[in-house]
Amino acid sequence: MAGDDEILVESYLERLEGLKDMFPQSVRNLTSSTVSAGWSVFGFTKQAIWVVSTTAMIMVLPYVIEKERADNEKAQVAQQRQMLLGPQAALPQQGAR
Repeated sequence: MAGDDEILVESYLERLEGLKDMFPQSVRNLTSSTVSAGWSVFGFTKQAIWVVSTTAMIMVLPYVIEKERADNEKAQVAQQRQMLLGPQAALPQQGAR
């Protein structure tokens, strides 16, 4: 009686091992190669994203910093001009038409 009511305890790995006989070898090989290719593509994509993002930062960041510095310098010159020559001096001068 104890043998009939006993619950068989098995791990997920043991269950998967038992299920592998359910599928033909060709299906198992195809699944294995597909999963392997997927992991390879994932790894390559991860590396490519890292290379592209770090390269973009190294190339773009100096430009952004220099542009910000130039804009601040222009704003400072305009503020000094306004303080010295009055409010109309800060506006860009229009040429004769």
